[in-house]
Amino acid sequence: MQYGAAVTLLLLAACHTLVKGDFATADPDACGPVYQPAYGYGSTPVELADRDESTFGEAPDPYHVRLSWSGQPEAEATLLWRTDEETMATRVQYGADADYGEESAGASFIFLVGESRVHEARLCGLQADTEYHYRVGGEGHWSADYHFRTAPPAGTDVPVVIGIAGDARDNQATWAQLLAAMEEHTPDFVLFSGDAVDFGGHMAEWDAWLDAGVGYMEDHAFVMVHGNHEFYAQNFFGLVAQPANEQTFSLDYGPVHLAVLDDSTVSADREALGAWLDSDLGATPQPWKLVSHHQPAYSSCTTHGGDDELAALWSPVEELHGAQLDITGHNHNYERSVPLRGGLEVGPGEGTVYVVSAGAGADLYANSMANPYTATATVTDHYLILTVDGDEAHGVAYDLAGNVVDDFTVPRSP
Repeated sequence: MQYGAAVTLLLLAACHTLVKGDFATADPDACGPVYQPAYGYGSTPVELADRDESTFGEAPDPYHVRLSWSGQPEAEATLLWRTDEETMATRVQYGADADYGEESAGASFIFLVGESRVHEARLCGLQADTEYHYRVGGEGHWSADYHFRTAPPAGTDVPVVIGIAGDARDNQATWAQLLAAMEEHTPDFVLFSGDAVDFGGHMAEWDAWLDAGVGYMEDHAFVMVHGNHEFYAQNFFGLVAQPANEQTFSLDYGPVHLAVLDDSTVSADREALGAWLDSDLGATPQPWKLVSHHQPAYSSCTTHGGDDELAALWSPVEELHGAQLDITGHNHNYERSVPLRGGLEVGPGEGTVYVVSAGAGADLYANSMANPYTATATVTDHYLILTVDGDEAHGVAYDLAGNVVDDFTVPRSP
């Protein structure tokens, strides 16, 4: 399903009213200020002082529990879950084992009246590279026990495994298969390159996307790129938790610096975002620099092709600062470029490799392999496992039958 700019503008006008608010934390100073954008249907955030932790509705048991990050993953974790609208309890118990020992309050809000209440709690001041157990809810209505591991300290030279996929759209059965296959590779976190659903304002599609993640999203953090089919809808901002404005931000995981940008909405100022990217990449001392957004700068896909504006505005910034990989979705196939600098092929480690991973269930697009910069392309449902280890990053793309679609190595930039 494709929507024009006029329709998108109408959708944006209809969706700009949800305020999550600043969520209470166990240690606010450790987390720093939390900015939440005002998107979605009108609803008032619940302040900690006003919360009645003893109020439970008819369906108080937490569901769609998931792990995310609103800050740096070595010291922070954000937990989200849903209940019926009337349930106010928003608590997290956590610790080194299932005896927990620590407890923290969060906040909740309602969007799409009649659907559910979303609960969000941040755990701050956590120890790096440490396993935590947790459960969410309230007295008498706790979730099952889940666990996560915080990231190694930024700059630590340890292997990092990233699961990468994108563009599930309206085929959540394939998305569920893909997650089950990806789990065999035990990624440290998942980077989703955008377009989780076909229409960002349709809650039933989000329900299906989250249903597919049950048993996985509770223990694995997802970094979500805002795609054009998310449409700035309240659903995206209500159901995810990410740093900064949840669209454009960066974070560190061990030796990896990951910058995420929103390139897909009518309000995205690509020139200003290019300046942000220049500042962000220029400031990081991390040896590995990855950039992710939704629409590819370089692509031989016959449906959309490459985006010349992004190639002109963002690619020179990435190449200047030695970003090794640019990871996108949007074009429903798998593609990898040769190393590029200024649109021309250069030697390994001398430019940026552009990867398109957009085969998580959406209808597939043909690929012409028409451009000299396209090293390989395959039209298939797939996911990518990227292992950053020392002086090289090793990527292996798999189809859902477990066949290797691509196997490549990118050296660390000099």
